[in-house]
Amino acid sequence: MSEPIQLPVGRRVLRDELRMLERKALQREGKNRTDAIEKANAQLEPLGLPKLKTSTVSDWIEKGNPAKNFLVLWALVRVFLEWSGGLPPKGATTPKDPVGAKAKAAWNYTEEGWRLRWEDAKRSRPPTPAPENARLLTAYLRAARDAAGQHPYRSTRQDLKLPALADVYVRQHTRTRAQGNEASAAVPAAQVFRADHSICLLLGAPGGGKSTLLRTHLAQTAEALLSNTAEKTIPILLRAAALTTTDPLPAALARTVTADLQQDGLLDELPTGFFRRPPRTGASWLVLVDGLDEIPDTDTRSAVMTKLANVSANSEGLYRFVVATRPLPAQELLKLGDRVAHYELQPFSHDDLYTYATHWFRSLDNPRRHTEAFIAGLTHSGLEVLARTPLMALMLCQLYLTDPTRPLPAGRAGAYQEFVKWIYEQNTHKNIKNTHDQAIRRLKDRHQIPEESDAAESAAEQVRQHLRGLIDHLAYERLNGRRGAAVDILASHLQVNRPREVEQHLWNAFLGDLMRPTGILTQHGDDFDFLHQTLLEYRAARHATRNEQTCTQLLNDLIASSTVRSDGRLAPPAVADSYLGFLLDGLSAFHGRIAAETTRYVVEIMQHGGEGTHRFLTTQVYLKTNLPPGPTAVCLARLADNPALDGLARVTAARALAEVDSNAGAHHLARLADDPTLNDGSHLEAARALAEVDSKAGAHHLARLANDPTLNDDFRVRAARALAEVDSKAGAHHLARLANDPTLNDSFRVEAARALAEVDSKAGAHHLARLADDPTLNDFSRVDAAQAAARTNGAADTGAAHLARLAHDPTLNDEARVRAARAVVRTNGAADTGAAHLARLADDPTLNDSFRVEAARALAEVDSKAGAHHLARLANDPTLDDFSSGRAARVLAQTEARGRGR
Repeated sequence: MSEPIQLPVGRRVLRDELRMLERKALQREGKNRTDAIEKANAQLEPLGLPKLKTSTVSDWIEKGNPAKNFLVLWALVRVFLEWSGGLPPKGATTPKDPVGAKAKAAWNYTEEGWRLRWEDAKRSRPPTPAPENARLLTAYLRAARDAAGQHPYRSTRQDLKLPALADVYVRQHTRTRAQGNEASAAVPAAQVFRADHSICLLLGAPGGGKSTLLRTHLAQTAEALLSNTAEKTIPILLRAAALTTTDPLPAALARTVTADLQQDGLLDELPTGFFRRPPRTGASWLVLVDGLDEIPDTDTRSAVMTKLANVSANSEGLYRFVVATRPLPAQELLKLGDRVAHYELQPFSHDDLYTYATHWFRSLDNPRRHTEAFIAGLTHSGLEVLARTPLMALMLCQLYLTDPTRPLPAGRAGAYQEFVKWIYEQNTHKNIKNTHDQAIRRLKDRHQIPEESDAAESAAEQVRQHLRGLIDHLAYERLNGRRGAAVDILASHLQVNRPREVEQHLWNAFLGDLMRPTGILTQHGDDFDFLHQTLLEYRAARHATRNEQTCTQLLNDLIASSTVRSDGRLAPPAVADSYLGFLLDGLSAFHGRIAAETTRYVVEIMQHGGEGTHRFLTTQVYLKTNLPPGPTAVCLARLADNPALDGLARVTAARALAEVDSNAGAHHLARLADDPTLNDGSHLEAARALAEVDSKAGAHHLARLANDPTLNDDFRVRAARALAEVDSKAGAHHLARLANDPTLNDSFRVEAARALAEVDSKAGAHHLARLADDPTLNDFSRVDAAQAAARTNGAADTGAAHLARLAHDPTLNDEARVRAARAVVRTNGAADTGAAHLARLADDPTLNDSFRVEAARALAEVDSKAGAHHLARLANDPTLDDFSSGRAARVLAQTEARGRGR
């Protein structure tokens, strides 16, 4: 096999060491690589870790590609070591067993050595890019920053200006799903960009803020990079549809990014080679793939996911991916591979929504009064929960700004109807009619023969008269998988009859001139897209329900798709949730026979539906689809009481019931919070949901959970944190008590104090400081506590002092001391102090050799000159073991290369 060009040092070392160890092990035992993989997999299975594949191990041993998880690599290395004659120690050692203690120490040292080799390989990157690459990168970053800083729903209509993204942006949170389908604690959504996975999946509801999150990260990172801030990943944003061609990824990136950024100041075409190399020394590309769900064809989506998985597996760390999508079937998402991290983007909380509204209304007199009036209007119209979706919040804020005295619309379809109406009203206000008149005149004037001129004008007027319906038709065709440019789709419509005297390219240009100023579409390159997928769905549903004939056909199609199963139960229609909601609303709006038949059909699903009924009903209630309230409440209550469902499903049903009947929903949520047959996670979710409906009752249940010593520590802290969101005083009391509770796991005591700092910074900082000083806690928890204190408002100096004390404490674990010193460096105003501690640790002969090198490496990140000095001393120190001195030399070479790259 040919050698990779300029394989980085760390990867070459890992590859060579694995090769030598494998050769020795297999020759001694007379076995092969497959045998070793089988034995390693037997060790991995009880740990719940993914099994090794032959191709994966080949990547390690032939290419030096580092494993994504050290424990997986260690399982194979352990087998090789055992077959080579190095057996791990068995059982616990005692003072009377010095031989066993020595063997255990040696085994631990061996494991640490392999861990360091793995870390070196993970950090290794190819050499510094050429100067031309640096110039192109700067140009790319400037254009990307400017483009991403604009609102993601900007229109081609320059007069319909939305505020700058940074002016209204409110940070969101994500959750991951643990075993048993229990939701993890919420973490800042930006964590998805820092996760140690080659592919991260960002799941979110329609309009849930996925695009805004991606753009915000791109804008902030580009700004930081242009200011010479070091970043490990450099983001690129593109639509998933750009990956549906057969182009290799670098070619697709070059083509798409160049086209997207031309209007934002990118002067040079980005070549394919630009994306085939690392953007900077020590950095990789972070490809932000938006709108995977917007590819309507399942096979095409699968092909895109397979492409991403293959690139991720074979690019040697050149690319990482964050893929944003609405929820898709779990089986379909497996195409991305089995090592993908799933993050669920959370909607706004009540406080987030309040903050978002204040950002929008800051230009009004008395913004607080308008915000409170807006929130009250949401409550009155039943839209508050739906408004926690960022896109819906945007539309409703804009509608409120248009006329604060006007009641907010009812339901999701009503909000979209009013928003689109507002856009068209702006057309009138801004005299867009003149723009269309000019487009018709230009087309007419291209033809000098009177008959041809009249025919062109007549056909053009016909198109203008039906433009709204034609845009609905375009949305319907796009949603149902029709490919091709927007003008081509419109040109094929019966009401867009191009006279034979008008050349096709002139006709297409005219159609583009009509679509461009509508405010509904945005231009990407030479084509047009809808501002947002849900806007496309709304317009497509308008087309599908435009008259009684199409409504009848649609209803027949939905009924036919709800095939009766062998047990006599119905399946909900096989239509995407968001689009289905718009369709049902459109059918219900047709009073008379259509509306009555639609109601009968929906009730039939509720009463005789199968396992999909729960998802169908709870989702449509959340979307505020116009469902019959009585039967809906009865069905949801039945689902909430159904012991055959898992606890979270029952809680979801009760929460949806609260949207239809708040009293009944609160009653069922309270019962579920107390139900002994449910697990702790379900109790917590029920109590949290109850607090949104009845704050007093919810606070009571959350306090009970926080105070329950039989619960898992994590759930107790999360319950107290949730209580603080409802009753800050009570929540702070329970968080302080948990932080002081010695029966809790150390890490959760620190987490409780950290949560307390979010509610009461002074009290939180006090408890964090106490935990940092508590010698009964494990070393790493003490460092975490001090670091959290340093990040608390008003306590940075105190936290930095505790971190410095821990870095200086010889009774602490070596790794914890280095971690503490690194944390000092990251504390505002304490970088010099942290650097001094790292230098001292690098010189400390009582430290384990590997951590002396780690301290010097960390020092090089903040002060390359001082770090290089200490790394050189360690590389030449005869008292260090060979592996550590060799690692110091490698890190020194990388540090010097970075210096030359600047």
